Amino acid sequence: MNVYMYNYSGDGFGIVELAPFLGEQRYAYCSGMKAENAALQSAYAFMLLRYALKKEYGIFDIPVFSYNEHGKPFLADCPDIYFSLSHCSKTVLCAVSEAPVGVDVQDVRKISMRAAEKFLTETEYRNIEELGSEEERYTELCRLWCIKESYGKMTGKGFGEGFRSFEAQTLIERKQALCTRKNGLFLSVCTCTQTEKL
Repeated sequence: MNVYMYNYSGDGFGIVELAPFLGEQRYAYCSGMKAENAALQSAYAFMLLRYALKKEYGIFDIPVFSYNEHGKPFLADCPDIYFSLSHCSKTVLCAVSEAPVGVDVQDVRKISMRAAEKFLTETEYRNIEELGSEEERYTELCRLWCIKESYGKMTGKGFGEGFRSFEAQTLIERKQALCTRKNGLFLSVCTCTQTEKL
């Protein structure tokens, strides 16, 4: 498994300029988005996937996606190569692997405890309540969400996985997930095999 990260804040390109690198399928998807920022995030995440596939597997062709029953994309021509994409602000994250994998990148933002009830176990919720400051609570909530979101992407079920049914710390202890913080963002990767570094 290999994980790549890229910040495109200094690039200054628009979707039309990126079109030659996206292929028809991805360009149609990105250009159909109402928000320009969302379109650029998706485009850059796709280009980071292209870079990863070229570097790790010698694949130069523009990937074409197919989708499973949960809507999770996979490589139509290389179904044995797994990937996961995520983006936040102007940072994109990509993992490629020979086993199912999920990644997520999150900034720290305010999350209400009422919203947190929807994805935390009772133990996680109590632990958050015991933290001293609002900033500590927001930071830990975003970390836990990042880990659980990467797990949902790995399984392909997303939030439908039932985030309240498992604890993020259990994934860490089993070495199925790793989470770190870089440039103020949380990065998490989850796989069905043991992880060693991020």
